[in-house]
This record gives sequence, structure tokens and C-alpha cells, in this order.
Amino acid sequence: MIEVDEKKMPWSKGMTITSLFQTLNDVEYCSVVRLNGKLISRPQFTDTPVPDNSIIQLLPLVAGG
Repeated sequence: MIEVDEKKMPWSKGMTITSLFQTLNDVEYCSVVRLNGKLISRPQFTDTPVPDNSIIQLLPLVAGG
């Protein structure tokens, strides 16, 4: 089991951030995630495994001036 933005979700062996995103809605805005306290940017989503019992926060891209 993992937690994504305070919601419990099932975990599966071999899960990456990219494969997790395939099960979620409205994640195109997300350019960075916090995985167990560590920031991971979009270029590393495919190669970053999600361990069981992980806590994940989806962080949107913020722009302005």
C-alpha cells in the first residue's frame, strides 16, 4: 500500500512513478513529486521505483512573474 496525496492506493512490484501516473487522473500538471521526502523531477519518473509503503506528494509546476 502507498499513500498519494493522503489517499491510500495499492502498490505493485516494479512500480515506478510513470506507471503510478498511468493509474491517476489529472497528473499532466505534475512536474515534480516528493517521494518519501525526496524531490523527483519529471525526467527521472520512468527510472524511479516506488517502494511499498511510500508517501508521495504530487507537486504542480508553478509559474509566474
